[in-house]
Amino acid sequence: MKFKDAYRNKNDAIRVREDLLDEIRVEQVERSRSERQKSQKRRPWLIAIPAVAATAAACIAIVVGVNTGSKNAALRNDEKTAESNYTAAYELAEAAVSPEEAIEPNAPLAVASYEELGDIMQARRSKSRGGMYYGTGDMAVDEAVPEEAPMAAEPMEQPAPVPNDADALATGMKGASENSTDKNYSGTNNQVEGVDEADIVKTDGTWIYALNQSKNKVYILSAEGKDTKIVCTIDLWTASGKDTFWRYYSEMMVFGDRMYLLGTHSEWGEDVSDEDRTYTFAEVYDLGDRTDPICYATHKQQGDYRTARLVGDMLVIVSDYRLYYWRTWDETPIVEFCPKVVSNDESVTLLPGEIYVNPDSDENGFTVVTMMNAADGSAFDSHKAVLGGCSNVYCSGTDLLISSDEWHSEQSDEQTASDGRHFVKIESGSHTNLFRFTIDGGTIEAAASTELPGTLLNQFSMDEYNGYYRFVVTRSDSEEIIWTDGIDTYEWNGSSDCALYVMDGGLNTVGQITGLAKDERVQSVRFMGDTAYFVTFRQVDPLFSVDLGDPYNPTILSTLKIPGFSAYLHPFGAGKLLGIGYDADEEHGWTENVKLSMFDISDPANVTEAFKLSVNDVNYTSVQYNHKIVFADVGTGTIAFPADNAYHVFRVEGDSFRKIGTIKAGDSWYDGARGLFVDDAFYVIGTDAVTVLSFETMEKLATIKLK
Repeated sequence: MKFKDAYRNKNDAIRVREDLLDEIRVEQVERSRSERQKSQKRRPWLIAIPAVAATAAACIAIVVGVNTGSKNAALRNDEKTAESNYTAAYELAEAAVSPEEAIEPNAPLAVASYEELGDIMQARRSKSRGGMYYGTGDMAVDEAVPEEAPMAAEPMEQPAPVPNDADALATGMKGASENSTDKNYSGTNNQVEGVDEADIVKTDGTWIYALNQSKNKVYILSAEGKDTKIVCTIDLWTASGKDTFWRYYSEMMVFGDRMYLLGTHSEWGEDVSDEDRTYTFAEVYDLGDRTDPICYATHKQQGDYRTARLVGDMLVIVSDYRLYYWRTWDETPIVEFCPKVVSNDESVTLLPGEIYVNPDSDENGFTVVTMMNAADGSAFDSHKAVLGGCSNVYCSGTDLLISSDEWHSEQSDEQTASDGRHFVKIESGSHTNLFRFTIDGGTIEAAASTELPGTLLNQFSMDEYNGYYRFVVTRSDSEEIIWTDGIDTYEWNGSSDCALYVMDGGLNTVGQITGLAKDERVQSVRFMGDTAYFVTFRQVDPLFSVDLGDPYNPTILSTLKIPGFSAYLHPFGAGKLLGIGYDADEEHGWTENVKLSMFDISDPANVTEAFKLSVNDVNYTSVQYNHKIVFADVGTGTIAFPADNAYHVFRVEGDSFRKIGTIKAGDSWYDGARGLFVDDAFYVIGTDAVTVLSFETMEKLATIKLK
């Protein structure tokens, strides 16, 4: 049986079974929480076993046939009969799956063969013909595992691998170099403590590493205060006169004596297939001699670079591999579309057992996840892929959550209104597909997938705490009516609200709050243990405080409404929450100056804005889109970030903010400057210079030009 037919039968069986169970549940008199949890776990066990799905469908059909006539009367007269029917239906469906075949609720579908993957992709392409990521024609299926061959891109010339002295390598970001153990210094503004995020600037307390994207160079500087100097400049790989490709260096990661430069390479031409034209690269440098780093390995994985995380000594890289809509699939074996990973020009195509399907997604693109030992960097240790897109990534240290946004539309047949006019209705709505990998123990394993109503703002909209996963979304729906008599006329209605969902490890919803902030959108989110804080906005800023102590019963504690909104929220010591965003006109909601707010959250049920500062003549900052540009040091009360064309430094003094410095970050408008401190010096790294200041007074000590 072709997989798409089994897939359809499986879904039919699930719908029949769940319809029956839902009808029975509705008429049951009170049920305990444990029973409620049990019912949530009674979701499809059949997703990965097409043949069993067909058997289960037959079993459910028998149950429906036997019970349809008498079910309602039994439910009205005898609660025990209802429970008996429910249990019988559940056990009969469960019996169709043998113990070794049963899988957890919401478990992702592991692809068993290339043929199976081809059928799924073909069904998705047919459903979404003409969409961005779908080709034309049919996909050929080839069950043979391909010969491993290098990708089409020309390999970089690399020196021989440098021997790895494991004893000389550090085991963390703080004090990552043996020369920096006694240094006090700041790191990247990470979302999760202990999970380092790639960025364009890194320090180990002795050295500063700066990826300058405008100059296509990496600078290594000695962090010596007023005596800081450039010890090495690395000219990054360029096209060398060719105009058929480009390479963009996005971010970097440093671990001990290893530096990883990460980004996207894309090329085109008659000799380059659509599948091989774009890949994510990781160039690995040995930093044993900071004055002369050596690039000794290059790794690749298909797709555009999305993000990277460093957990302990394991580096995780995520890429988004999209298929091009103009690509014809009628004669190409499906294996040619499967993701490849390449270590030092050794190419490997992922096998069916390494590829998963998010059954809730309609996308025909892959999210590729790789992992390698950051202390070595010689090869990928693990790699997996999921058929589904990638919008945001959250990493808890043991789990990787990948979300993708999708917008679904459904068009009705032509209908007749009461006045005789004819119309067609199009109903649309947003949702998010979620996929969970575990990354504990040095390997990547698929764990769960599901669909979530609405869309996530960014990675801060996702969180894991005590085994539960929490999400804050904006839900948007629209209805368009097209009157088709004569010249078409249109009517459109749209609405939005916000919601919070709590899920268990299987990504089953166990608690939720919906219908919040009608016609508003989520602007910022911060989860802090048992409490969630999030801001929505239309004309004023409602800052919601939600108690998550009971995952099954999240409760709104407080709603603070003030003008403007916070685009980024940051914990700032006991009982304090920092907000960076904008003032706004209360009447129209027009945003004005950049604003800092300090919220008193000592009582989450009574959150207040303790004090604020509206920064005159500063109109825009990209903190909502890139949290890594924010520097926040609670110990000294220092807050800094780029806005407009300068880098601004503030300090909390008592119950107020005071602006203590403005540093020019470049010759032109630039909002990507980074700030960090090492001991008594504060460094601002811009496009054209590194400015060194006294951390205490912000007096300028030195300026190092970047050439």
